[in-house]
Amino acid sequence: MADNHSITEITDSNKWTSKKLFITIVFSAATFAASFIIGNAITLAFGPGTSGIATIIITTILVVICARIVETKGVFTLLVFIFTVLAIPTNMFGPPNPLKIFIGLLTGIVYDLIWNLTGRKKYSLPIAATISTMVSILLIYLLLNYLNHPRKEYLQSILLWLIPVYGILGYIGGIAGDRIYQKSLKRLSIIKQLKA
Repeated sequence: MADNHSITEITDSNKWTSKKLFITIVFSAATFAASFIIGNAITLAFGPGTSGIATIIITTILVVICARIVETKGVFTLLVFIFTVLAIPTNMFGPPNPLKIFIGLLTGIVYDLIWNLTGRKKYSLPIAATISTMVSILLIYLLLNYLNHPRKEYLQSILLWLIPVYGILGYIGGIAGDRIYQKSLKRLSIIKQLKA
């Protein structure tokens, strides 16, 4: 027996609708805005390199909540893709460059694969968030290396311990996002209407 969702519910939820598309686009924009605003605020307050922890957790929470509301195959891929399109002119998900779209696509695909292959059970989202977040920092490094970016050597020097740190932050965000949805948002009438 599956946790939270039966096989029938998973099958029925795989169809995209205009409502689900709209929700995903809104969450993509909200995730980008939250990451950009909070990240810049923390950087201004505490200096460069200090915003990563908060932004990874907050971004993951919003991504997970969106997935729980939409409950459709490909939701992660679409959401993270739109996020990286918005992030092209910024330093989020790598240096300002349209190639970061591929980071978003691959990260989203990993999210979706793990979430669906594990049957969308209680532990599925934290695991998906953990692995996807680790994949994202590795892809960012590969992009820096491909572009011969000046920061590639610095990132390479800390990559071995940064990957598990990203994984831990992704896990925290995955757990937090799922719990916020299950214990609070799931019962709200507006969420029920959105899922109807």
